[in-house]
This record gives sequence, C-alpha cells and structure tokens, in this order.
Amino acid sequence: MERLITKEDIGKYREVARGVRDDKINPYIDDAHFLDIRKLLGTTMYSDVINRKDDPKINTLLEGGEYQHKDDVHYNPGLKRVLCHFSFSRYILFGGFTDTSFGFVQKSNNDSQPVSQTSKRDIHKQERQTAVEYWKEVALFLNRKSDDYPKWRRDCETQTFGLKISKITLD
Repeated sequence: MERLITKEDIGKYREVARGVRDDKINPYIDDAHFLDIRKLLGTTMYSDVINRKDDPKINTLLEGGEYQHKDDVHYNPGLKRVLCHFSFSRYILFGGFTDTSFGFVQKSNNDSQPVSQTSKRDIHKQERQTAVEYWKEVALFLNRKSDDYPKWRRDCETQTFGLKISKITLD
C-alpha cells in the first residue's frame, strides 16, 4: 500500500518514541488511510490523491498552507495532518500490546506502569475528534477549490465518526 505519511510525519504533531519500529506503527497508518481518509475523500478522490501525490495541486492538498478565497486568506491544515491524527489515535489505542506465544502482553517495569485502557480510549477519542476538526478545514478547502480537484464531490456530506445506536422495539 502506498503511504502518504510516515512515523516521522506523525512525530511533527504528536510524540512518538524513537524506538517505535516502522513495522509496529505502519499497520495503524494503513488502517487510517483505508478506513478513515478513503471514506472521507471517497474512493475516486482517494485513488487520485494516491496516484498523483507528486502533482503540485495534490501536494498543496496534502501539505496545506494559506490560500486565497474571494477577498480573504484562509488556512488549509493539509490532508497529511488529518491522516497523522487518525493514525496516532489508532496507534494509541492498539499499539501498546506485544504478541507472544502465550498471548498478548503489555510490558511494564519497576519505574513505570502502563496507561489504563480507559485513558487510552479517552486519548483515542480526543485524537479522532482533532482529526475531524482538521478535516473540516480540508473539506472546506476542497469545496472552495473544487475546480482544481475534479474528482472531489463538491459539498459532499462529511461522514461522522461516532457511534450510532438504534432502539429496536418489538410490538
């Protein structure tokens, strides 16, 4: 799978230990690509971004920056930043476990203790919300510059990342 970001990109926004191996964090980056960003962009636009990531217009979308719209200057945080937060949220929730022949373990030592699962869930949720807020600005950029991104579905509804609960009643 072609990746738009690396561990180092995530490290620009959130602290990731130097000792974390790429093969440990890359599955969470891949999941964020496929399960988060692809759904937000739509399959066609996602494929376009992956296939043309070296194109200057796609690079502007990925890296972000200031842009002119009507008479005002606005800021696009960049799709990479959104992807970094989604990846980090997945890594926080799932990345602290090690598979052994006796099952999954979480390492601890005399000088530290693992963060509780509740705390991990809270950080995960907060990071996902941060990603969604950055995404809203990226989507606004895409809507305003839709002539530059013909594969983007202008003014499409942004998918929310919450849990939907429906009540089923039997009569």
